[in-house]
Amino acid sequence: MKEQNPVTQEDVARRAGVSRSVVSYVLNNGPRKVSEETRQRVLAAIKELEYRPNEFAQRLKQGSDVVQNSIGIVTGGKGYNLIERPYYNMILSGLYDYAYQQRQQISFLVYWDALHDPIFFNKHIHEQEVSSLILILPSLIPQTKKDRELLDQMLPRIPHIVCLEETVLDLPTVGFDRAAAAHSAMTHLLNLGHQRIAFVGLNDQRVVGHRQALLEHNLPVDERLIAFLEDSAAPTVSAYNIITRFIETEVEFTAIFTATDEAAIGAIAAVKDHGLRVPDDIAVVSIDNIELASMVRPALTTVDIPKHQIARFAIQSLQTQQAFPDQSQVSIILPTKLIVRESCGANK
Repeated sequence: MKEQNPVTQEDVARRAGVSRSVVSYVLNNGPRKVSEETRQRVLAAIKELEYRPNEFAQRLKQGSDVVQNSIGIVTGGKGYNLIERPYYNMILSGLYDYAYQQRQQISFLVYWDALHDPIFFNKHIHEQEVSSLILILPSLIPQTKKDRELLDQMLPRIPHIVCLEETVLDLPTVGFDRAAAAHSAMTHLLNLGHQRIAFVGLNDQRVVGHRQALLEHNLPVDERLIAFLEDSAAPTVSAYNIITRFIETEVEFTAIFTATDEAAIGAIAAVKDHGLRVPDDIAVVSIDNIELASMVRPALTTVDIPKHQIARFAIQSLQTQQAFPDQSQVSIILPTKLIVRESCGANK
């Protein structure tokens, strides 16, 4: 999208029916206070006209290389918990490292909710800012009318987009088979003789893999042993509370499968705090293989997710899209591997 006649603050002021100074106050959040009704009129005009501050015109003077080598990262939902989690820290570090190696630049990392601000949206989601976007966990984007409108505005602006782990709108994706990873962990426990296995995780394909493995071994699915992590609590805390509830309600189980290593660490703590032993009384297996997995005691049996490979292939996907814009882009599903340690009882 080439802006032959860039939108000015005067254009926004006329559309909103205010003075240019009022537009400036809204853009700069001061120095004078603007009523909420007036502010909303200005924001509506900014969104409608797709106004961008003049400072970004400097991009045009720097040539196209700066933009072509610039990547933005958008995380689904509010994203705060994502930044705190070791698993996604490893993916993000991989994205920054590999982008640097390929002489690419990560221009920004923003949360989806922040894009509802039209000033913020027009500042970041624009072809004069970046040529490529990485969407992390886009399935967490709420499916409201406003969110769908933002997606519809985003796609024509940014020509190259890749999703990590999950996809939206059939965009190319780099990830792993969550159901297959869960099936691998569950099959390991089942082969060790466990039949009563608790599931602690998210309501996604990992619970599908859990159920599938039980059914393949002609075992019933006990819904009392399936619990989903709370959105409002850290995975360790939520898993601790869930396993505590299972133990105190005396629901019979001999093993726990958690969807993440963090949840497994919380589950192990709950088991030990109730005077039980891992793996002698209750075995534990999970997914992720973060660095802490080998350091906790007992060391955690887990399915390794190739986190740095996910990051590397994401950058490569964007480069391929740039090099071959007319070709259909494919998604990449990376293999996983079960890492057997002490927590399952098979490596004592």
